Amino acid sequence: MEFHCWGISHKSTSLEVREKFAFNKEKIDEILANLKGITPFDNGVFLSTCNRTEFYSFCKRTQIKDFDTFLERLTGRDINLRKNDQYLFSNNDAFKHLLRVMTGIDSMIVGEPDIFGQVKKSFQNSKTFNYLDSELEVIFSRAISLTKEIRSDTQLSKNPLSIASLVENKILETEQKPVLVIGAGDVGKALIKRLNDKGYEISLYNRSDIVVEGIKSKSLDCVNKDINSFEIVVVAAASETPFFDDNHLNNNQCLIFDLAIPRNLPQRLKDSVNLNVLTLDELSGMVNENLKGRKIAVKEAEDFISDNSDKEFARLRNRKNINSVQKKFHEEQSSIKEKAVNNALKKLKDNDNVQEIIQELADEIASKNAFHVSKILDESLGGKKRGG
Repeated sequence: MEFHCWGISHKSTSLEVREKFAFNKEKIDEILANLKGITPFDNGVFLSTCNRTEFYSFCKRTQIKDFDTFLERLTGRDINLRKNDQYLFSNNDAFKHLLRVMTGIDSMIVGEPDIFGQVKKSFQNSKTFNYLDSELEVIFSRAISLTKEIRSDTQLSKNPLSIASLVENKILETEQKPVLVIGAGDVGKALIKRLNDKGYEISLYNRSDIVVEGIKSKSLDCVNKDINSFEIVVVAAASETPFFDDNHLNNNQCLIFDLAIPRNLPQRLKDSVNLNVLTLDELSGMVNENLKGRKIAVKEAEDFISDNSDKEFARLRNRKNINSVQKKFHEEQSSIKEKAVNNALKKLKDNDNVQEIIQELADEIASKNAFHVSKILDESLGGKKRGG
């Protein structure tokens, strides 16, 4: 079996396509359980974020290249994904891609740190479902370690951009006014902390009761009646139905951030001349200027991955073979020692020249060890077996 990655991302597909692949935690768990139970993939890590959906596995290429059809079957969704929208990486290239994803240099917001935590969560989720084989676990564990090394050795971790920071920057461009935040997930919490530190008045609406930065959440049922008290609205939660529509909005100057995938607000809201609605893709497109100062860090990370990923992947793939060789060598070594010692003990019964016998014992062990090391190495590299 080979290491493969199937995926779609902001680089290969539009937001309209990506939002069809938006899955909540419960749906991801259901997909994992079914992948394990009713598909050919007996191991895997399934990653689903706002900007990418990917599946990593040791499997057959002929199987994973049609992963979208398995996903359609498991989700009951008519996705109709074009082949040009998908990408498939194998072996070294898949490992290199994983590192680029985890370091954030493949993200829409280049260098953002959130994706690292999202990949780790997906990895842990596969552990929970016993959906990792030893090789896949080794690959992801090493990728996590290398990502930490890359981010610490470059400037990627210095003043990192994120969705929350982009929204904050855009809000800071406006007059300071109360902010309505829907959703207390990772983005919602991060944004609330940022705005709270700046002295903004914030109202939080969430499915369950929660307190964030001292702000107690209100029920989502209250959004419609409260929304006209706000000129800044942040939708940071996913929902099958919109939290509000234009019938609930009388404010002519409302700035709305629709960060949900799939998008939460109907298109007619975005088309309204009175509203400024920004989606994830539009926000991310505003960061090009901010990335100029990070080009050096991104290049450093790219260079590290280019210089090291192939040999790291080869070392990881050879680990099983190396362990087998080491085990065989120790077994041979033990057998050599036992035979040599027994031979020396027999000689001692008939010969009192202890020093000479010990020297012969040492020479015999050294000579046979050298021969068997050479033989095992030849066999591990595909050479012919030699007698001995």
